[in-house]
Amino acid sequence: MPATTTVRLTSAILVGALACGCHSAQHAATLTTSTSTAVSVPPPVPRIAPLPVRPVEKSQPTSPEKCPATNPAAPAPPDSVLVTCDLARTTRYTLGPETMRLGLTHVDAPKPLTADFFQVILTMDPASETAWAAFTAAHLHAHIAFIRDDLVLEAPMIEDQVSSGQIALTTQTAAAAAQLAQLAGRPP
Repeated sequence: MPATTTVRLTSAILVGALACGCHSAQHAATLTTSTSTAVSVPPPVPRIAPLPVRPVEKSQPTSPEKCPATNPAAPAPPDSVLVTCDLARTTRYTLGPETMRLGLTHVDAPKPLTADFFQVILTMDPASETAWAAFTAAHLHAHIAFIRDDLVLEAPMIEDQVSSGQIALTTQTAAAAAQLAQLAGRPP
């Protein structure tokens, strides 16, 4: 069979498989050239908006009506102080300017830890993993906040250096964990 016939036949089969939906978008596509060399195309990498990190200057209990309004379409400038609340609107925070933005590659679905706590794991890209490990080593016992849409997703104290490339966020209800995962994994 001539090379052009092989390429046309291979192209027709590939196009036919894609058109009928027989080829899953989750799997890598393999194209074969006339010299029988396979070219692998990786599946698309999920895109997640960078996750801002700010130092906590002050935190205090509050009620929802005392929380400032937020506008996700017009977030606070990264170099300014931000006064905001957590997702549950039970704590009011005064946060310093952003110290970094973490690149995330994956956000796990919430998993129950106990009857009262749920966990969401955030996985960082290699550059953020390195930067976060250095930051956490240099800022032990610092109080920081992870921010999305000018709301505090979680505000932990740094107890140890984190070099795993993952951040575990916890919350007390399944609904709050689902909201946390949705916000953390939001596309850019």
